[in-house]
Amino acid sequence: KGFVSEYNCRTAINFTGGRERVEACRGRWSPMAAPDFLKKLGGKPGKVLVIPDADLRPFAAGATVLAEPPKREKVQGVAVRPRRPEEIARDLHPHRAVIHEDGFIWTVIPKRPAMEALGVDVTFEDLLEIALRTDLVDNKTLAFSDTEYGIRFVVPKHLRRA
Repeated sequence: KGFVSEYNCRTAINFTGGRERVEACRGRWSPMAAPDFLKKLGGKPGKVLVIPDADLRPFAAGATVLAEPPKREKVQGVAVRPRRPEEIARDLHPHRAVIHEDGFIWTVIPKRPAMEALGVDVTFEDLLEIALRTDLVDNKTLAFSDTEYGIRFVVPKHLRRA
């Protein structure tokens, strides 16, 4: 469930500890994004990312991508697509709880001209207003498509626990 490539399914044995989980993901490959996109996200090959939206998973080609966070493990990063401002406030704290101290949370939102067509009313200002009430800061933006871009939030180095 939630893996984006055959490579990721094979490497998932190390993470999930079981062949049955790997067998369950066979036949669910998504088209791959450019190989360097994972690096642009701040991810590393083989690291675990949580990406609930299936259509965002190809952007993390090379990582082990899960649809849901593991129960007792931390992950390198999370990528989400909030549709309403209230989703940001509801989901940000749980996402922050599952990333490593040097991890990241990408929030993918529409560019202003595409907001109405995509039916999303989350703005950059909405994200900042909520995220900056936490220990997260924005440190990068990246175009995901002609209509969407992402903002990466991280814990500043001086606030990271050892």
